[in-house]
Amino acid sequence: MVFGARVGAGLFALALVLAGCERAPQAVVETAVEDEAVAARVDDETIYVSEVRLEAEAQGLLDGGKDLEPDSAEFNRILDQLIDVKLLAIEAKKRRLDEDPQSRHRLQAAREHILGNILMETVVSERVDEAAIRKMYEAQIAIWDLGEEARVRHILVASRADIDAVMAQLARGADFAVLASRVSIDETTRLEGGDLGYMTEEDAPPEIAAVIRSTPAGGLSRPFQTEDGWHVVKIEERRKEQPPGLEELREPILKHLTMVQIGEVLKELRTQARIEKLTSPQNSSIDAADPFDLAPVEKPKAPLAGFESASPYLEGDEGKALSDPLPSSAGSGQATPSTATTEETTRP
Repeated sequence: MVFGARVGAGLFALALVLAGCERAPQAVVETAVEDEAVAARVDDETIYVSEVRLEAEAQGLLDGGKDLEPDSAEFNRILDQLIDVKLLAIEAKKRRLDEDPQSRHRLQAAREHILGNILMETVVSERVDEAAIRKMYEAQIAIWDLGEEARVRHILVASRADIDAVMAQLARGADFAVLASRVSIDETTRLEGGDLGYMTEEDAPPEIAAVIRSTPAGGLSRPFQTEDGWHVVKIEERRKEQPPGLEELREPILKHLTMVQIGEVLKELRTQARIEKLTSPQNSSIDAADPFDLAPVEKPKAPLAGFESASPYLEGDEGKALSDPLPSSAGSGQATPSTATTEETTRP
């Protein structure tokens, strides 16, 4: 399914975050399937078509169920990148750089990141499905604080004389949308009859918010001036604010559910493992934070320019907004301050 592919493409970066690394290159994995399509050979090394597609996923190029055809320019661009990676790796091995102790340590760390990534992909594919996404969406909509919104049109002209002429035509019964398409100088809305779409008082600029607050459906505002010119606004209709659709919230929901599952796996593994942590904390007054204990945020306001809808936000079980809930690199365990501490978690 599409959402599974998108999660898989992004989990390598999440694994690096959890391990305390800001960024690392996507590893190229040799495929053992003999009959798999070969994209290129570099000396005795092989690059498979599937590796190019995996790299395209990691770069976010296959969102929305897109495929990458081997004869496309994008495929060739990514293949060239993998060839460069392969050339560098071959040269590094010729120089025996992989035998250096520090290099072996870095290679082992990279291997562990990839193994962790594979585990997380497996867990997420098992636990985060369409039913889980829809369940969380319905829970979010149930607690969404919906107010009233108005469909707004406006006419913008350059001068007071122009707006007086507009008001006179409206008083004689001219259709607002038709008139806006003829005389408004707002090129972004003129061809749509001055339609600004639905907005709430909170989303709208102050001048339009005042009109929404005081004008009934079908009513007109008095002319008012801004730095752009002279306006008249019509409240086309009013209705209860509509919640965002599932597709609009799919990405933040998917991200949140993914991080929750990763956090649960880490907590479970910590209870099963024996961990000895020898540290010398420099700041013993700060406790480790719960990775999902996030401060509430206000519902974002949509700017008038471009008329984009406001970015969606989610709320947790305790009504806390979920912004970017990333688990800490060491899970949720808290270290006890001391000059040299040992933390042990024994298997039950």
